[in-house]
Amino acid sequence: MAEDHTDSRDALQALLEAHGYVVTIAVDGREAIERAQSVRPDLILMDIMMPVVDGLSATRELRGKSELDATPIIALTAMEGGRERALEAGCDDHITKPIDVSSLFQKVRWWVEHRRVASSGGGAGGGRP
Repeated sequence: MAEDHTDSRDALQALLEAHGYVVTIAVDGREAIERAQSVRPDLILMDIMMPVVDGLSATRELRGKSELDATPIIALTAMEGGRERALEAGCDDHITKPIDVSSLFQKVRWWVEHRRVASSGGGAGGGRP
């Protein structure tokens, strides 16, 4: 999970871990790229507005790495027009802040079970929650 806001990060981490997920934290986009390359996560929750490297730039860079091409990335943002911008950058899905916990877990479960198809060319497809 890449999230710079401490309270949001701590709350999401606690929720995800309570449901059995192992969470690796990054506090900015640069760290998100580094952690994703070393950990190779099953899924990335990517805040869009972060310091150093924003979530859109981090997503674009991650999508250029073949070893992470099948890793789903879900954008987290309250930004106006955030969904469209996130999908254009290569995110597979989008969750609006404030986060609806039920929707979060539905999307996380779905994406962990149905990882991206590397040859699909990216995100904005149908069939997702």
